[in-house]
Amino acid sequence: MKHFALSALAGLALSLGLSTANASVLDTATTSAASQAELYGVFHDRQTNFVFVKLPRGWAFAGRDDLAGQHDVFHDAATGFVFVKLSGGWKFLGRATA
Repeated sequence: MKHFALSALAGLALSLGLSTANASVLDTATTSAASQAELYGVFHDRQTNFVFVKLPRGWAFAGRDDLAGQHDVFHDAATGFVFVKLSGGWKFLGRATA
């Protein structure tokens, strides 16, 4: 009985730890910069250094960029391809609509 109680307690502690580990800054609060971004606008989350681009299909994760510089977005209208410029160079995000 003691072994069962200890394993149940450990399972509960583990599940509580995993549920809080999955929480994100973006899950808990929408910043005004992200909510006001225009189509093909860039949002750089200063706490995580994650970069997101707002596409017609929704937000696309561009990657992590420790340098908070200008992030340019290039949308090729003929192909629908979207690229974002990070400090390490241009990154392909995919098609604007998919």
